[in-house]
Amino acid sequence: MGFTIKNINTINDVATSHGAGIKKVLCSNDEASSNITQIAVSLLTAGEAVEVHIHETMEEHFIIEDGSLEFMIDDKVMTVNSSTYVMVPAGTKHGIKAVTNCKMITIGCAV
Repeated sequence: MGFTIKNINTINDVATSHGAGIKKVLCSNDEASSNITQIAVSLLTAGEAVEVHIHETMEEHFIIEDGSLEFMIDDKVMTVNSSTYVMVPAGTKHGIKAVTNCKMITIGCAV
């Protein structure tokens, strides 16, 4: 597999699989030879929420670039702001609610 270069501004916005927000998929699992399931730039509008869910076979990484998010991870609720990194292990119950308009990089990795 060769290298990839993409202009983020030319990638179309798509709905997230959780029905909250939009994303630009930078890399999907069929474009990578690693365990990456997806790398995306995601946008949530204040008040949008990703319902509590579990990924049994995927860990998720979140890099918050702008805004504030409320994360619920294993029944613990915490607010995180820009310049924060969050990792949710596979099999962990989690949900997200945008406190303000937010921009984050999301990375899924199969385990």
